Amino acid sequence: MIAALLLATALFLLSVASHLVFLKGGTALLERRRNLLAKLGISLLVLCSHLLVAIYFAVGLWLGSEWGMGGFKDIPSMGWMDYFYFSLVNMTTLGLGDIYPTEHLRAVTGIQALAGFALISCSAQLFWKMMTKGDDE
Repeated sequence: MIAALLLATALFLLSVASHLVFLKGGTALLERRRNLLAKLGISLLVLCSHLLVAIYFAVGLWLGSEWGMGGFKDIPSMGWMDYFYFSLVNMTTLGLGDIYPTEHLRAVTGIQALAGFALISCSAQLFWKMMTKGDDE
């Protein structure tokens, strides 16, 4: 269990750090330009950041599975796309329930859901700032 919590904490910190770098870039762009193209660029930065975080956790879940921390119930073998799909669903806290972890991987996925909620909230704040400011002339 301790190994799973350490893995999850490392993934959480990596996710927050990289997301903050992306959001800083978006904020800098927003301070310089407020036209439609800049807003689309910021939206693309946010999307890339969230996809990168999903990849981090997909790799972490794969590592946890390889290290014997658990697996996925009723799934004989998970491919890369399965890990990525589960990570996206879990990160957005959608939780479809078609794939779910067992044993200590449950702790990793719980922390991923918390990270996803926090990062989506940060992104929403940037979108709010972007949409409430006027466009450049």
